Amino acid sequence: MLKILPNWLLDIIAKNYLMDYVYEIRIRLNKPIMINYRGNYEVLVENANYNSKIIYANSELINFIVTVATKQSIYAYNDEIKHCYIQAEAGIRIGVCGTVVYNNDQILTIKNITSLNIRIAHQVLNCSEKVIDFICQNKVVKNTLIISPPGQGKTTLVRDIVYKLSNEKNINNILVVDERFEIAGGGKELDVGKTTDILSGCEKSIAFKEAIKTMSPSVIVTDEIGDEKDIMSIKQAIRSGVKVIATAHASGVQDLKLKKFFDELLREKCFDRFIALSNRNGVGTIDGIFDENLRVLYVPYLQ
Repeated sequence: MLKILPNWLLDIIAKNYLMDYVYEIRIRLNKPIMINYRGNYEVLVENANYNSKIIYANSELINFIVTVATKQSIYAYNDEIKHCYIQAEAGIRIGVCGTVVYNNDQILTIKNITSLNIRIAHQVLNCSEKVIDFICQNKVVKNTLIISPPGQGKTTLVRDIVYKLSNEKNINNILVVDERFEIAGGGKELDVGKTTDILSGCEKSIAFKEAIKTMSPSVIVTDEIGDEKDIMSIKQAIRSGVKVIATAHASGVQDLKLKKFFDELLREKCFDRFIALSNRNGVGTIDGIFDENLRVLYVPYLQ
């Protein structure tokens, strides 16, 4: 984040917030800058203690961030931009909104960018302590799906799960399929363990198929599954004997039953464990752990 924000903005944020708990910075043209701090959104002000002055975003700020994040070559990042994001370093992903340019029903790019959502990856060691023994028992990894609404800590949790499987449970040949660079950040600054391989920027359906043949993983870990191709890839991996840990957007296990394609995974009992998260007691709150039949294995308030 130090590299993509102008110094004046970084100084204001650092003056008012502990940087470890800044999860998102939302920048909208001619509107107040919003900070997701510990899971709650706040308007950014120049000084929170007195003479509070709300900080507004302008086109100059948006252009600065986009230019730095794309290393002054916005066209080189167009494949990402037309999918509404820019992948910066250290696992930081910038959501992008603006005017979509089409050609024959194909998206060419997004121009006149008016909104940015800077999502900041955090390495929170030991945040998976309560779940890791449900996922890995006697060195056997359970097929696991982690679910929550967006922004509730799925990626942070799965990152620490990978770290613990590799470094503490001594699971060999873990493959992180990191389509949008969020779990491992390209492997440069986010530690996902000593026995973990990282395949970044590759569509899941292609990554699963090719990497199983070439890397012989014992476990594949991926983020944000949702469409039919993702589901088919997971089923094929499991049938090949590869364990899978993934995340998905859902408000709970009952909501998961209503989602297209997921009913098939549930019916065929592809996953042995389901972990539901929320922000009920802060981002990353574990609401429950369930088995393949969605029976409760662990609920914090019952302990």
